[in-house]
Amino acid sequence: MMISLNKHQTGKEFIKEMEKTYGSIKELEKKFKIINKMIYHVDLEAWKYHKDNLDETIDRTTSIITDSLTIGEIEIELLTTIKRKHPESIRELARLVNRDISVVQPKVKNLSETGLIELKEGIKNRKTPYLNYDEITIAI
Repeated sequence: MMISLNKHQTGKEFIKEMEKTYGSIKELEKKFKIINKMIYHVDLEAWKYHKDNLDETIDRTTSIITDSLTIGEIEIELLTTIKRKHPESIRELARLVNRDISVVQPKVKNLSETGLIELKEGIKNRKTPYLNYDEITIAI
């Protein structure tokens, strides 16, 4: 199964993401000189371009190939709820979808391990589920 994660963002949002990932454009340039990876080159060129084109819209796609994920009705409901309601914890997500935490927890863990969602550290060691994409396309 191939899953495409699509994200729409402006040049300004892209630069914020790059700053979060690399710190600064200078840090990325240093990294690229030391480790000549294609991803560093692509990110560096895109950063330079979008520095002068902050309002331009970008469509970014990440692809995941997996045979280990089963996407059913519950997973779709979890993804939709995470995107629309922004729960602060997995327990809150379970409450929002009216399901027991023992059902939701392993499904969230699997979605996170596959890369469909991120789990961020929340208050009091809570894990906050986060969906950073606008569209998910599944090809079977």
